[in-house]
Amino acid sequence: MSVTLNIVEVGARGDGVADEGRRRYFVPFSLPGEIVEAEPGEKRGEGIVADLVEVVAPSRHRETPPCAHFTICGGCSLQHWRLDVYTAWKVALIERALTQRGVPMPAFEKPLAGTPGERRRVDYVLRRQGKRVLAGFHERGSAKVVDVGNCVIARPTLVALLPPLRTALADILPDGASADAVANETDSGIDLLIRPHKRLELTVDRRQALVELAETTGLARLSWGGRGTAEPIVTRREPMLLLGEATVAVPPASFLQATKRAEQTMRAGVKAWLGDAARLADLFAGVGALTLGWPGKLALYEGDAAAVAAADAAARKRGDNKVVAERRDLFRNPLLAAELNAFDAVVLDPPRAGAVAQVAELAQSRVKKIVYASCDPGSFARDARVLHDGGYRLEKLMPIDQFLWSSHVELIALFTRR
Repeated sequence: MSVTLNIVEVGARGDGVADEGRRRYFVPFSLPGEIVEAEPGEKRGEGIVADLVEVVAPSRHRETPPCAHFTICGGCSLQHWRLDVYTAWKVALIERALTQRGVPMPAFEKPLAGTPGERRRVDYVLRRQGKRVLAGFHERGSAKVVDVGNCVIARPTLVALLPPLRTALADILPDGASADAVANETDSGIDLLIRPHKRLELTVDRRQALVELAETTGLARLSWGGRGTAEPIVTRREPMLLLGEATVAVPPASFLQATKRAEQTMRAGVKAWLGDAARLADLFAGVGALTLGWPGKLALYEGDAAAVAAADAAARKRGDNKVVAERRDLFRNPLLAAELNAFDAVVLDPPRAGAVAQVAELAQSRVKKIVYASCDPGSFARDARVLHDGGYRLEKLMPIDQFLWSSHVELIALFTRR
């Protein structure tokens, strides 16, 4: 039985929120100020998820979604919201998280808003069903695959992979089998990793199908297997990232910032905010995307061996003896305050969970400036509070939207020791 709901806000997951009869409802694809009919479903946390049946009174900020797969594909949840209002909501998520932790905020820099067609890394899911291969993304809240015709957020070169992937994988995957296709658009071409969900022997015929796929699509490299055990099948060009004056040959399925524009903006922020730092440490450094090419001494710390090797090779290629790249698990073995005191500034770009152990050491250090790149407002606000209590001031913050029309928001922030 449906209920009539007044949507008061959009929650952190991107669903409209309504309070009715002492109950809280979460209604996907609804907007603040709307009156909707919704069908209540399962409980979630302190509320109930309700399926949208009808928008009775639409918001003036509602727009026609640009993607034919919207509401079915699990990739986007907010294409129906006017871009400027949606961007302001993402900024408010950061403000709310910091306010809840009691962290004093500066005036934010202008947000870097996302735009269609600029995502340079995608994870497609491929599934053989009879003679067909479905290629696209998972349905919202389901293991089913949406067979995507066009993805409006991805780079056109990555969208163009979908038809040849269907053709090639029809000769590779057995009926019912599935795989991921992890595609990175690097500065020298597309780096593609096919990752089967279950072990699958690469016969001569299957290898030949992969070679033909690489040749017909002009891939820079095509690999097969897991991220840590990928076997290059075809390397036509070394996949490279151009980072200022540095050039990095990246491992298969390497982590990249989701858009080139965001990467460049973050690098520019690091340079502008830390420009006089003679000794810089980059924690959770990846391949050094935010700091490689730094004019002073640079120490990179990263837990992934392949990324460390790539960063080290890039520095050696430039003849840069001021760069040290070290493999180190910063969750279990963070740099201690005494080690951090050897640096004038620190950059850290941890995963979504943040950096509890490492931030605790930073709060006890004498490092003058810290640039924190975050992909989660909640974990960032928690860590920001620790730094604040340790004597740091949050001086600058720029919201960054790399995941357009999703509930994810990123940021780059500057802390200075008070």
